[in-house]
Amino acid sequence: MTHHKSDAQIRQEARQWLMVLNDADATEEEKRDFALWLSQGDREKQAWERAKGMWSRLDDLAPALTPSPTNNKPVAANDVGSFRVTRRRMITGAAAAVVGMASGGSYLLTHPEVFADHRTGTEAGKTVTLADGSLVELARSSAISVSWSPQARRITLHEGEALFTARHDPLRPFIVDAGPAVTQTAGAVFDVNRLDEATLVTAIEHELTVTPPQGGILLTAGQQMRCAPGETQGPLAVDTASILGWRNGRIVADGMRLADLATELSRYRRGRILITDSRLRDLPVTAALDASNPDAAIETLAGSLRLRVRHFTPWLVTLSAAS
Repeated sequence: MTHHKSDAQIRQEARQWLMVLNDADATEEEKRDFALWLSQGDREKQAWERAKGMWSRLDDLAPALTPSPTNNKPVAANDVGSFRVTRRRMITGAAAAVVGMASGGSYLLTHPEVFADHRTGTEAGKTVTLADGSLVELARSSAISVSWSPQARRITLHEGEALFTARHDPLRPFIVDAGPAVTQTAGAVFDVNRLDEATLVTAIEHELTVTPPQGGILLTAGQQMRCAPGETQGPLAVDTASILGWRNGRIVADGMRLADLATELSRYRRGRILITDSRLRDLPVTAALDASNPDAAIETLAGSLRLRVRHFTPWLVTLSAAS
């Protein structure tokens, strides 16, 4: 299966590889996987060069960004071990600031979710009541924008997952734009899950149309579509109770790709979960996980799949094949 990644995702992967490779315990297998990642194309090479430049600029910022010692022991300026940890901790915050300043705010222009009308964090979801009485139940780490007009009720799901209860109105379609999938209905209950490489749309009650492909595909209750750039899968029959498990803090996977499962778990904790072995991304997983304790869920998953888990910072966890 060929996956089409955005430039933003590739840049994020480059920053994550920096943290992995700058760790003293980086394995030969991880180095080989990095080489495979880098060989995928020019976009990866450009993102890697950009990330290395950003890493170098963090050297100059380190004296200002390094926290003051909590004890009386001075920190040596050339203490490589201490500084390596400091830079790794800075990468997700300070590096973003460096890139933002260098690009003149281009991050904000390419990340409209920053200006979302409604968003949730890692601690809890929430329900939004729209102007016509329709409901949007946002999962954790999710964001939407609302655009209302006499012609249409339009929602953009920037990231995360949401359950939509669209009030029936045959004169104003209810439209949800979620990257590679656009859903339209006069009135229905449906779930939209925006993953890193695809969007899943599940009809819970009544009917809706999902595009692409051109002309759209009709989904009825209990059916799901998977849409990614250049490809679609479905409709497939699914267990809607399992799909909505996130409402009770559970992730139920029935043959779910490991990469998609990692994305869902990431919504319950700060930072990201990176799969360093590219061969594992499409590994089908069947499991029921308690997402309220994501780190414990990761350990459970790793034990059943024989994966190696490494915590680099509170913001980055890597999964790789156990040696």
